[in-house]
Amino acid sequence: MVVNMRKRGNRRNLMNGIANSIVFRRIVKWYSRKISSLMLKAGYYKSPIALITPKLVIAMTLLMLGSLTMALYTCMFKESVYIIYASLAMIFSGLFVFLSPILHLSLLTRDRRNGLRKELPYFLLYACVLQHAGVSFYTSLSKLAKSHIFKYLKKEAMVFLRDTRFLGKDPLSALDNLALNSPLKEFQDIIYGYTSLIKSGGDVAKYLEEKAKDLLKELKFKWKMYAERSVDVGESIASMFLMMVLLVLIGSIILPSDVLVIVVTLNFLVIPLIAIVSLILIDSLIPEIQETSRKYLKYLPVILTAAILCGWLSYNMLGNTSYALLTALLIFTLINGMLYYRDKKIINSIENALPEFLRDLTEYRKMGFTPSQAITRLAWSKNYNRYFNKLLNNMATHIKMGLGLSKLPRTNSWLFNYIVFILNEIEESGGGSPAILEELTHFINEIKYAKVEARKSLFLYELIAYLTPVLLTFSLALILRLVSSIFEVETYTALGSILELKLNFNEVFEQFKITIIEASLVFALLTSKIIDFTLRNTIRGFLILLIAGLSFILAPYVSEHIFAFISS
Repeated sequence: MVVNMRKRGNRRNLMNGIANSIVFRRIVKWYSRKISSLMLKAGYYKSPIALITPKLVIAMTLLMLGSLTMALYTCMFKESVYIIYASLAMIFSGLFVFLSPILHLSLLTRDRRNGLRKELPYFLLYACVLQHAGVSFYTSLSKLAKSHIFKYLKKEAMVFLRDTRFLGKDPLSALDNLALNSPLKEFQDIIYGYTSLIKSGGDVAKYLEEKAKDLLKELKFKWKMYAERSVDVGESIASMFLMMVLLVLIGSIILPSDVLVIVVTLNFLVIPLIAIVSLILIDSLIPEIQETSRKYLKYLPVILTAAILCGWLSYNMLGNTSYALLTALLIFTLINGMLYYRDKKIINSIENALPEFLRDLTEYRKMGFTPSQAITRLAWSKNYNRYFNKLLNNMATHIKMGLGLSKLPRTNSWLFNYIVFILNEIEESGGGSPAILEELTHFINEIKYAKVEARKSLFLYELIAYLTPVLLTFSLALILRLVSSIFEVETYTALGSILELKLNFNEVFEQFKITIIEASLVFALLTSKIIDFTLRNTIRGFLILLIAGLSFILAPYVSEHIFAFISS
């Protein structure tokens, strides 16, 4: 630990020395002023020197090397065009590295805004519950610093505690400062409204309750819009993949010597780029908060080993690269998808029992029992389902042992963890009237209903995902068969010999199989991200890849029979 601290200290001294040097001093100072407001919006509270200086050194090095290479090119290597490409690449890379701090902070700002937007409705309900119990809004916010329920609001709570405990600000001034630097306008409006009501003596509990209801309505609307936009995104991606493969096919027919370069560019540049952009777009649309569990990662080495082994055996048996790749991906997606479905089944069972559990809890609260007393009674008197009963018994055991609900292990269901967190706060504050618990039950019911309706409306998108490999494969096979039949006609032979056009159906079809496999897998993963809010559900990918494999087998025969029927 001491060695690490010394290394960090030496690195910090080195960065400060470079930043204060004659060459970089003015640039670092100017750059720090430019990004200071962006750093506050992004929630980046480290030194700007540590962010700017390494990027600045790399950028200056690349720009100098690129300029020097360009000068050498103009003086000595006039016949080599690759040197000018290398010099331009270094210059543009230097400019990109120079601007990378701004890009990095912009991405952090976007991530912070989206995170706060997802967590704000749930936080307001929690703050409203505690406000009715006599706990102030800023005290509720402070409690989040020790909790792991809200990932982004926890950081806001830590900034608030820094301002109040270390900088000596009063709670209202600290809240105003938090709102001032927040990238989310809704969060700013709620805090400003709260502080103004506190100063004027208004009904804060009523204000938070109304705001929570407004955000619930907005969240339901977001789910509806999410479903509509997701279908549009899915149709666009499917059309893009189809048109792209067909255009590349036409290009490979016109330039048969460059077909390998075209296919490699499509597989390793175009499709991955489309996948990354689409994933970022979809992630920004999802209103869901996911529980981040990494327990499944311990199975990945075993799954990868099994997939690679099966792919290798397939290659030795069939001698075909595309089928070997398809076999490996089928094994990986099947095993990984089965593990996901096991976890998803448990999460669904837990969340399906939550509304009934909250209704029973509310009834016990009406009879005068505290949440802890109600839970211990429900544990032996009520049967929900196997997985929820197990959790309920665990909760009752913790209560009887005097540990409370705060020590309860987290589950893979974020919604259940959130309910337990609120119940624990109600227990500690002594509040939680039946009316508040009914409001909590209504909130959870509305959220679940909105999610179910959104998933139902995504049926068309899922259908497009299953049809994509069929459309890609059969369109490719039909066009290839059409072009090959044209080249076989005697009147086109002279033209073909002049343009040196040669088309072998099986060779070109084989080259495009890997493209179709990659496009099908990418579309399947994007579909899982939209419908299940995660890339872990690879069962859909397994089915889509299986459809792609069957299409590879059937497409040549179907296209041949179609053209034989037409010609006869």
